[in-house]
Amino acid sequence: FKGKRAMHFIGIFTDNKNFELIKGKLLKNLNSEKFNIININKNNIENFKHILFETIVFCNNTKISESYNSIIEEICSNAKYIIINADEEIKINLLKYKKTNIITYGLNHKSTITISSVNDNNILISLQRNIENINKIIIEMGESLIKKEEKSILNLHDLLVIFAILLIYN
Repeated sequence: FKGKRAMHFIGIFTDNKNFELIKGKLLKNLNSEKFNIININKNNIENFKHILFETIVFCNNTKISESYNSIIEEICSNAKYIIINADEEIKINLLKYKKTNIITYGLNHKSTITISSVNDNNILISLQRNIENINKIIIEMGESLIKKEEKSILNLHDLLVIFAILLIYN
């Protein structure tokens, strides 16, 4: 397998509608042959407890019973990146994953990735802490101007999730 890169497994905890929107945007911007983007929800979570995900994402509408916490912790235990909505409470202990890069997103000022400003045409996204991407390159703090797409049905949280994943892999 010399010269070939491994498949990147990204698990996203969200509902089916948001998953399809996020996955569609990601695959437009990433080499889709190298990515396996998987929706994890209460109906299928047990199927993925032995999959080694490189990145796990918790979206703003993650509704999984606390009875699945041990499976969620098992899924997260080997992830290189965990992306969490800082605007919502998640009831699992992610601090025990010391080798994992935890990236928070949200509309609050403490998030790793947040929105600086929004107008009719643009969204200014702020990276408030340096992060190391998958190629071990440090992405420094700063702001990125994103043009709003006409007829886009992405909400701001989903846009931040996409931005975070693209920072890691692009």
